[in-house]
Amino acid sequence: MSDLSAREALRYATEDSMLALYGVVFSGWVLLTVAGVGLTAGGIAFVFGLLSVLAGVLALLAGGVAIVYKILADSRAV
Repeated sequence: MSDLSAREALRYATEDSMLALYGVVFSGWVLLTVAGVGLTAGGIAFVFGLLSVLAGVLALLAGGVAIVYKILADSRAV
């Protein structure tokens, strides 16, 4: 195992591609939070709340898997 400085770890964690993936995870979290309000209402708001839940879960899962994949792919490239 190689020695990794804190500066290198922070540089990797804040590079543009990782920040984009963090944005996907954050937007999924926001969608799930907003969906909670929609699901308590009736009618069309319930439908939009349900769609927001589905989109939020998809964004969280896709962002999480993409972050793990990027870390694994970059670790093998070294």
